[in-house]
Amino acid sequence: MENSTTFIGSAIFLYIVAFIAVMAVGGYLTYRTSPKRKKRREDKRKKDNLN
Repeated sequence: MENSTTFIGSAIFLYIVAFIAVMAVGGYLTYRTSPKRKKRREDKRKKDNLN
Protein backbone atom coordinates (compact mmCIF):
# COMPACT_ATOMS: atom_id res chain seq x y z
CA MET A 1 0.00 0.00 0.00
CA GLU A 2 2.75 2.43 0.95
CA ASN A 3 4.69 1.71 -2.26
CA SER A 4 1.86 2.75 -4.62
CA THR A 5 1.27 5.98 -2.65
CA THR A 6 4.94 6.90 -2.99
CA PHE A 7 4.79 6.18 -6.72
CA ILE A 8 1.68 8.36 -7.18
CA GLY A 9 3.28 11.15 -5.15
CA SER A 10 6.49 11.08 -7.16
CA ALA A 11 4.54 10.98 -10.43
CA ILE A 12 2.57 14.09 -9.42
CA PHE A 13 5.80 15.77 -8.38
CA LEU A 14 7.40 14.96 -11.75
CA TYR A 15 4.37 16.33 -13.62
CA ILE A 16 4.62 19.58 -11.63
CA VAL A 17 8.36 19.87 -12.31
CA ALA A 18 7.81 19.19 -16.02
CA PHE A 19 5.03 21.81 -16.16
CA ILE A 20 7.24 24.42 -14.50
CA ALA A 21 10.08 23.59 -16.89
CA VAL A 22 7.80 23.99 -19.93
CA MET A 23 6.48 27.32 -18.61
CA ALA A 24 10.02 28.58 -17.97
CA VAL A 25 11.22 27.63 -21.46
CA GLY A 26 8.11 29.13 -23.08
CA GLY A 27 8.51 32.34 -21.10
CA TYR A 28 12.18 32.58 -22.03
CA LEU A 29 11.47 32.09 -25.73
CA THR A 30 8.67 34.66 -25.64
CA TYR A 31 10.91 37.15 -23.85
CA ARG A 32 13.80 36.48 -26.24
CA THR A 33 11.79 36.93 -29.45
CA SER A 34 9.73 39.89 -28.25
CA PRO A 35 12.49 42.56 -28.35
CA LYS A 36 13.51 41.41 -31.84
CA ARG A 37 9.95 41.76 -33.07
CA LYS A 38 9.70 45.18 -31.44
CA LYS A 39 12.96 46.32 -33.09
CA ARG A 40 11.80 45.06 -36.49
CA ARG A 41 8.56 46.98 -36.08
CA GLU A 42 10.47 50.18 -35.19
CA ASP A 43 12.81 49.74 -38.18
CA LYS A 44 9.82 49.34 -40.50
CA ARG A 45 8.22 52.47 -39.06
CA LYS A 46 11.43 54.48 -39.61
CA LYS A 47 11.69 53.21 -43.19
CA ASP A 48 8.05 54.19 -43.88
CA ASN A 49 8.67 57.68 -42.45
CA LEU A 50 11.65 58.27 -44.75
CA ASN A 51 9.56 57.71 -47.91
